[in-house]
Amino acid sequence: MRKYHLLVNFLLLLTDLLILYLLFRLAINLRNLFVEPGHLRWLMIKPVGYAGLLFEVIIFAFFGLYPGYGLTSVKELEKVSKATILLFLFLAAFSYLNREFQLYSRAFILFSLIPAIVLLPLARFSLRNLISRYNWYGIPVLIYGNGKLADEIARKMRQIRRLGWIPVKVLPLSSIGGEVKENYDLAVIASPSEEGVAARARLLSERFRRVILVEPESKLGTMWVESRDLDGQLALEFNYHLLHPESRAIKNFIDLTASLAFLLLLSPLLFVIAFAIAVDSPGPILFRQRRLGRNFREFNVLKFRTMVSNAEEQLEEHLDNDPEARAEYEQFHKLEDDPRVTRVGKWLRKFSADELPQLINVLRGEMSLVGPRAYMPSELDDMKEFARVILRVKPGMTGWWQVSGRHRTTFQRRLELDDYYISNWSLWMDMFILLKTAWVVVKGKGA
Repeated sequence: MRKYHLLVNFLLLLTDLLILYLLFRLAINLRNLFVEPGHLRWLMIKPVGYAGLLFEVIIFAFFGLYPGYGLTSVKELEKVSKATILLFLFLAAFSYLNREFQLYSRAFILFSLIPAIVLLPLARFSLRNLISRYNWYGIPVLIYGNGKLADEIARKMRQIRRLGWIPVKVLPLSSIGGEVKENYDLAVIASPSEEGVAARARLLSERFRRVILVEPESKLGTMWVESRDLDGQLALEFNYHLLHPESRAIKNFIDLTASLAFLLLLSPLLFVIAFAIAVDSPGPILFRQRRLGRNFREFNVLKFRTMVSNAEEQLEEHLDNDPEARAEYEQFHKLEDDPRVTRVGKWLRKFSADELPQLINVLRGEMSLVGPRAYMPSELDDMKEFARVILRVKPGMTGWWQVSGRHRTTFQRRLELDDYYISNWSLWMDMFILLKTAWVVVKGKGA
């Protein structure tokens, strides 16, 4: 696999350069359209444009994005976003030193930066998801461990192909120090709680460039854990990031401005949907349901009505007559094939358009664009100890468990994923969830 590293690096590098070059050309047209018609040409900004392409290669490589094996989607988004912002800061400084370009720098850089923050990660995600399907993508990994943990780590690596860590063998701990004929960069010890792990790690570091220790599964955060040095003693710091006042303030500002913008932009579509619902079946346009919000406060979540008016009565009757449906509802708190859904409602649910009125809930401060699931008051007892954490933040229109392909998971697993989101929260995670939500909606895979 090592010989294909250059190919992966070349494909990622070519994609980054191509996207940035096209954005530069687009920025010229946008500036000519909105600032000064027909005045700016590529020849005028060529020095700055080529400098930007060079800066991109250097900065992205510095952030470890070539090839970027081992990065989750959220972590890659964070690195690409930071690298892109740093790139344009360098570009702004370079353009300032270029006397001829000072007349055009601000508008040109602005028109390039805004789409770059979105399109560069999207292009990389698309390419990585494509090439990760091939056997030549990734690096071989040796896993050392005994028991279920080692097998589980190998299974997860095979499942998440985009990471690029391909488990070749799972060897017992007793084989550490033995001869390894093949050439590997990475070794994983999947039983770090056992005695002698430090000595084993040192032994492996003589043979492998990188050694990773895997702790047994933790319910705490994982993506943003920070290591601390206590006079030679390794310590790990965990945080519920979304519970910090500064984090909530930033999130509230984004929710307020974004929800208002979305309501204005989508107002024609909202009127069309409302008209279709009124024509399709008798009853109100909007459906209101009591949900649990921040600090255990109840509020009415708003949705476009997708069911018949007497949906609750029909549900009880349906569950009484269908034991399998009752078992499904008790496990997932929803039905895959719900007979109460109207014709228009099926289309609204397919594209998640029934949830658009929740933008009003976000504007009111009752919900967030991204957050945990909005649980019903009747589910409070089932939430158990998770309620004390999850109900300290606003519920979201979309969330981590919805975009993880786990909307058909158990109620308990949803609670764990919501808890995971609160612990691991960052702006990059919210950005990734929103991008993934848009992709799910476009593909018509709503709940």
